[in-house]
Formats: sequence, C-alpha cells, structure tokens
Amino acid sequence: MLPSYVRDPRYLANSCGHFIIDVLNSTIPIVLALMSASLGVSNAGIGLIVTLHTFGNSLTQPAFGWLADRFGDRWMGAVGLLWIGLFYGLAALSPGWLAVVFIIISGLGSAAYHPQGAVKAGRVPFQYIAAATSVFFLFGQVGLGIGPALAGSMAAFWGRQSLIVLAVVAVAVGLWQWRLGLPRHNHADHAHHQQTSRARVSVGVMAMVLFALLLFTRMTVQSTTNTFLPKYLQDLGWSPAIYGLFTSMLFLGSAFGNLAGGWFADHWGRRKVVSGSMFLAAIPLWFYLGTSGLVFALLILSIGFLTGAGFSVTVVMAQAMLPNRQALASGLTLGFIFASGAVGAAIAGWVSDQVGLAVVLQGMALLAVISGLFGLGLPSTRTSAQPQAVPSPSTPS
Repeated sequence: MLPSYVRDPRYLANSCGHFIIDVLNSTIPIVLALMSASLGVSNAGIGLIVTLHTFGNSLTQPAFGWLADRFGDRWMGAVGLLWIGLFYGLAALSPGWLAVVFIIISGLGSAAYHPQGAVKAGRVPFQYIAAATSVFFLFGQVGLGIGPALAGSMAAFWGRQSLIVLAVVAVAVGLWQWRLGLPRHNHADHAHHQQTSRARVSVGVMAMVLFALLLFTRMTVQSTTNTFLPKYLQDLGWSPAIYGLFTSMLFLGSAFGNLAGGWFADHWGRRKVVSGSMFLAAIPLWFYLGTSGLVFALLILSIGFLTGAGFSVTVVMAQAMLPNRQALASGLTLGFIFASGAVGAAIAGWVSDQVGLAVVLQGMALLAVISGLFGLGLPSTRTSAQPQAVPSPSTPS
C-alpha cells in the first residue's frame, strides 16, 4: 500500500510539477537541433546556448531559495511553472533568435521551482522524509528520461510548433498548484510541520567543507562516467545504438538508485547511504571496463544505481544543516551539484587527453572511495523530532 503522503494532492501536484519542469528542460537540445539549420548556428553555438540556459537554471537557485525562505514559498512553485510554460511556449512558436532568447529566459522558471519543491517534498511525517524527497526527484528523473524522445517524436510528426502542448501542460500543472495554494499556511499545518521537521544540526565550518567536497567528488564520478562512457565505447568501435543503450542504462540505474537511497536513508541513516553507496560504487567502477556482455551491462546498472543513491539524500542533509533556511539550502545544494558535475567532467576531460580516457574512467573508482570518506566525516542529520509527552495510564488526568 502506498504511503499516505503519496496520495496527498499537494504532494502529487508538487511532484508532477517537477516532472513537467524536467521534461521541458530535457527538450532544449532537441529544440536547438531543430533550429540549428535555419539559424546557421554551429555546434559550439548550440553548446553556448545550452550553457546559458543551464546557468540560468542552476546558478540562480540559491537566490530563489533565499526568496522562498524570506517571503514564503506558497506560490513560488506555481509561478515557476507558469513562467517556464509561458516562455517555452513562446520559444516553440517564435522564429529565429527570438526563440533562443525565450529558451534562455525559461530556465529561470526551473530555478524558481526546484528549491521550494525539494522543501515541500519533505513536509511529510519524519520517518518518510528521505523517501518522499527521493520520489519527488524520481519524478524529475523520469521527466528527463522521456522528454527528448517525446519532443523528438512530436516535432517529427507535427513540427516544432507542436511543442506548445508541453508548455500548456506546464501551465495547467502550475494552475493546479496555484489553486491548491501549496502549502496551506494555517495553525494545523504549522504544528504538523513542527512535529515532523528535520532535526537541528550543529554544523561547523569543517562539516560544511566536507559536505561540499562530498558533493563535488560524488558528482564528478557520476558526471564523468555519464559523459565519457559513450566516447570510450565509440573509440572501441561500438555502434551508437549500443553505447546509447548502455548510457541509458546508467541513467535508469541512477533513477532507481535515487529511489532506493531515500528508503534506505530513512531506515539505516543518511551518512551510511551517501558514504556506503560510494564505497560500493568503487567496485564496479574499477572492474567494468575489462568486461563485456551481460556482466558489463550489470556493472553499468550497478554504477548508475550506486552513484545515484545519494542524490536526494544529500539535499535532505543540507536542509537539516540549515533548518531555518531549507529552501536556500536546497538551492545552494542543487546549484552546486549541477555546477560540480560540469566542472568535474571538464577537468576529467582535460586529464584524459594527457593520460588516456580508460585511466580516467577507472580512476573514478578511487575518487568514489575518497567521496565516501568525506561522507563519514559529516555530522548526523538523522535525529528524530522529539515526541510529545504522553500521560502515563496511572497518572490521573
């Protein structure tokens, strides 16, 4: 039977918003590919446009998180959805470079949505916080996975303008959230949130440094493997269909790992998940390049599963470290995660030109161990909320 929070309309609206936001985000390269010939833009130009969209989507998240903490997040999710729906729809209908401008601007809607969405996903009974947050992020990962295929099929049959349908869905979900008024700020909700909130954690400078190093190393391992595995297999003479399949398996494994990681974190502890998953990931990362066939496929799935297991858990840990600034904590963490993956993969690419791609990919096993060690040094964020006192049966009322 599904947990009660999954059946809550407010939780469902929040998760569905994450799904359609990331569907739209994932289709940007498809839209640019469709427009590249008419614009006369080079591959480098497409990369620059995607980078600008990504920066608008990620680097502004801490600012939106601060705004949510400062002024309340009741309507920010709806506004983010309406924003991205409006400008994505304009991009689908507009000609030439005007569409590119709308694409870049649309990323701000995604930036506004993610920090407050991650906080709202954790407004559940304490024992479900990590699991509920992981389900929220699973909705986004599914959106990222099906978005390109969906947009490509729509554009092939009905043209780029048909993508306006995706924008309309985003607006519809935004209006749904607006109607629900996420969350309802009344005394009952406030009391419930106080009873189920994350514990306050005493965090020193060293703990914050270790947390940043954990995020950077974990994302470098994941992003480097995702980015360069196709190139490595292509260099071996594998066909695009085959290495594309294995790359998809990495993302699929990561999605299921994220979901499982949330459940394990609620039952076993968050540090154990973020550290243990990276220690375990080192094993397939060290051996998979020397295998083939079914063994290679299973190791690829396990790499995705284990490197993805700590994604939503680290967001929950960040929120516990800043209990009075949870949206800011979410924005900082998500923005840093996305930036870390890009920077780490860029560094790995440069190193691979010096020592070889196989050495770098196998070296991610050592970096995974280092990441796990950083996680061991973090303070506990799993302390439960204090239960309310219950009168003894022998005590007269």
